[in-house]
Amino acid sequence: MIASVTRGGRAILVRLRAMVLPAAPEAASADDIEAVIGTLPEDLRAGATHWFQRLCEQQGPPRVATLPGLTRLVASSDFAARVLLRHWAEFRTAHGDLAVFEQPPDVAALARFADEVSRSDAPKADVMALLRAERNRRLAHILWRDMIGGSGVDETLENLSTVADQLLRAASNYAEAHMRERFGRVRGDDGEPVPLVILGMGKLGGRELNFSSDIDLVFTYSRDGSSDGKKSLHAQQYFDRLSRAIISLLDEPTADGFVFRIDTRLRPFGDSGPPVVSFAALESYLLQHGRDWERYAYVKARIVGPRPAETVERELFDELILPFVFRRYLDYGVFESLREMHAKISQEVKRRELADNVKLGPGGIREIEFIVQSLQLVRGGRRRDLQTPSLQPALALLVDSKGVGPEAAAALASAYRFLRRIENYLQAMRDNQTHELPGDAADRARLVLAMGYTDWPTLAAELDRQRGVVTAHFDDIALRGAVDADHPALRGGLIELWDRTADEDDWRKFLAAQNFREAAAIAARVVSFQNAASTRTVESVAARRLRTFVPRLLTLARDGEHPEHAVARSLSVLDAVLRRSAYVALLNENRVAAERLVRLCERSAYIAEQLARYPVLLDELLDPRLASGPMNKAALTADLEAELAKHLAPEQRPDAEQHMEQLARFQRANMFRVAVADFSGELPIMKVSDSLTFLAETVLENALALAWRDLTSKHGVPRYELDGRIRTAGFGIIAYGKLGGLELSYGSDLDVVFLHDSRGKKQSTDGGRPLDNAIFFSRLVRRLVHFLTTQTSTGALYEIDTRLRPSGRKGLLVTSTDAFERYQEENAWTWEHQALLRARAVAGSRDLGAEFARIRAETLAQRVRRATLKADVVTMRARMRAELDRSDAEYFDLKQGRGGIADIEFLVQYLVLEHAADKPAVMEFTDNIRQLDALAACGVVPGQRAARLQEIYRDFRLRQHHLVLNREAPLVADDEFSAERAEVMRCWAEYLGA
Repeated sequence: MIASVTRGGRAILVRLRAMVLPAAPEAASADDIEAVIGTLPEDLRAGATHWFQRLCEQQGPPRVATLPGLTRLVASSDFAARVLLRHWAEFRTAHGDLAVFEQPPDVAALARFADEVSRSDAPKADVMALLRAERNRRLAHILWRDMIGGSGVDETLENLSTVADQLLRAASNYAEAHMRERFGRVRGDDGEPVPLVILGMGKLGGRELNFSSDIDLVFTYSRDGSSDGKKSLHAQQYFDRLSRAIISLLDEPTADGFVFRIDTRLRPFGDSGPPVVSFAALESYLLQHGRDWERYAYVKARIVGPRPAETVERELFDELILPFVFRRYLDYGVFESLREMHAKISQEVKRRELADNVKLGPGGIREIEFIVQSLQLVRGGRRRDLQTPSLQPALALLVDSKGVGPEAAAALASAYRFLRRIENYLQAMRDNQTHELPGDAADRARLVLAMGYTDWPTLAAELDRQRGVVTAHFDDIALRGAVDADHPALRGGLIELWDRTADEDDWRKFLAAQNFREAAAIAARVVSFQNAASTRTVESVAARRLRTFVPRLLTLARDGEHPEHAVARSLSVLDAVLRRSAYVALLNENRVAAERLVRLCERSAYIAEQLARYPVLLDELLDPRLASGPMNKAALTADLEAELAKHLAPEQRPDAEQHMEQLARFQRANMFRVAVADFSGELPIMKVSDSLTFLAETVLENALALAWRDLTSKHGVPRYELDGRIRTAGFGIIAYGKLGGLELSYGSDLDVVFLHDSRGKKQSTDGGRPLDNAIFFSRLVRRLVHFLTTQTSTGALYEIDTRLRPSGRKGLLVTSTDAFERYQEENAWTWEHQALLRARAVAGSRDLGAEFARIRAETLAQRVRRATLKADVVTMRARMRAELDRSDAEYFDLKQGRGGIADIEFLVQYLVLEHAADKPAVMEFTDNIRQLDALAACGVVPGQRAARLQEIYRDFRLRQHHLVLNREAPLVADDEFSAERAEVMRCWAEYLGA
């Protein structure tokens, strides 16, 4: 092996062989050391040999088992080599030298050390020495775990951050204790203590600290006051002195080095601002002077050091930082600022020749941070789970249909870990804050050895591959949709017309020359929009975004079937969002979203109206599931639970207002998805109704659970005594009409009846503030109806109609099942039995739902007045037609006209009620289609006739559906559907004789 050692190391080895006398069987011999050193790259052997000579001189030889890892560590890191020599005796335990390194760092021991320093009355110089020694020992342990112990980079970053947190806490407490001796404690006007609050920014804030990183801190305090000591200081003076004392303890170089370099330039106004600011000053700065790059910076803000009271922390974040960082709407404008920041950094990289910088260079760590933080800024205002300072958890949370694809996220996470390992090993070489790849052969050998590669070309190739992956994803996310490459001449002409505010005639001529159909109408629309006061008075950012989007809109509309509809309706959406032009940025950033907007607006006035009323729906244009198939109840329930978990703060129980806001957004987004699938031809009419019905059921169940939770938390659960047993009273929502019949449409009211099954004795809740059950259920219903009908930022959930309850408006809002059954037996009219045919339980107690099903079945079979049934049905239908039918000589009313939808419904209801007693299968289902199936199966209606009525019913409903959604009356030409109407009237005459 000696032959393989460089000449400079040969003489050292000779001396080493002479002095190494194994102290124990497990101790390494000179031959063992020589053999291991011989495996190192040649450039590193002399340095390692020299280090082992010093170790053996000072401490004796290491264990054989430790030798391979120890050699790799000291050869890769001069810092680790220096710390190990200095603290070798401390690292030795009863289990042998460095045995402690084989275990994860003892966080509890670190916390105890911080506590001891916090309480120490030792001189400052001694405390500084203690902090530096602890820091160095901890970092050497972490480096061993990373390089030798297989801990992985995630554990390394977490452990480095924990060391910083605890040592910062120790220094802060020690400094404050010494301040109190002379100046006392700062107190506000109310006499309560005012704490210093330290914000960790950057990688410390994200718990992703580098090996030799600066720590970025912002010092602040909650309110003004003065100290109560022998000498009083104003809060600003007090905390200025305290912050400087903390920085001195940690940052000031001594013979032992430093603990952490501290950078406070992220404070308001940077170097020119005061070292410490009050919450009020911070708020004022962020509101008046906060820039886009500071929003990125404050994404990673986290309180470090001593913890203030929870109320102080909530005030700082909920009232100051989070509103500044995260907008309540979808903030796609961040991509513009991202591109500007990235361009400036790229220029700086070129100027300073930073191509080999793994942080700032192309495909470096900063690009990954930009990707994640940008998407956090876009969505974090609506998703509380994204308001995290840590990059990797945020990246994982961004994996969805609108954020980052799973493959891209996995690739970015892999690249991030790879680049962070390189960054850490670069800094660990000499405890320097560097991000530059080495040019020196020995340092390259150190990095290759630390990373576990065979040679520099192999490592460099993998680094280039990983950086290429990052750049590709950065360009895809940050630059996608930013430039329109198609039709450059057309786009240039449109921009020129827009820039000079051309008149209508110029627009018409240009559009006609570019083969636009309906050129004159489009020209009039564009000029009217550009000259409108709302457009002319927008801020410069919105104006710039409009200049980008309007040409894109016109280009996309040109080749549609109805380009004037596309342009007019899209411009109405734009007009609605101009004051929050981040929505225009969304359309500029995502070409797919822009294309979908134009196509959907072309097809549907209803969809355009929904987008204009609820701009948050523009985000749904990014969802690849947008025009997907029908929804099912289980999937909707799971999606809702996932959405609520994303958007509501997990650390505290959300209030009802937050919950309903998210529920309304969920309902509106899914209703929009159904509408898009409907107008795209992906859903038949019955599946549209099914999907909307399942959505309403899901919302009702969730809103009921929220109302129940809120009320029972105050008053307890409703109980009653029956047959000597205490039972829990149940509550249920019974759906009637379109909801009950699974025929819901977009603007349908929900016809519902509320029931409970409380009876017997002791009917009251079991909480500390008990209520009579009747009062409890009345309050429950009022709270539930309030939730469902109150306007949120995305509108009310549903209109609730309770007029079908027993005795109508005169009846109680919520009824017991016993009273409901008595009413059906003694007082219900035929029309109420008709309504009962379409009734079913949709939310609440399953037992109550089963009880309602029994009451319904017995009522329909036994309590219908069949002697007058036919006359009652005919009379009711004639009265409705007289009051509601809008048919005339030119138009046929699809719903109320003779031979229309209502005639089919009344006919089916009559046949089911007539035969429910002897053929109970006919009343099993609540919808017209399956009731017709049952009537045919039981032989009441010939199968061919039932199928024909179903076909007509579907055709009528589909036509009515699309007319209503285009804001047109449900009327068709009088000669349309003539054969279908005749067939319905023949059936009516045959069965009802009128």
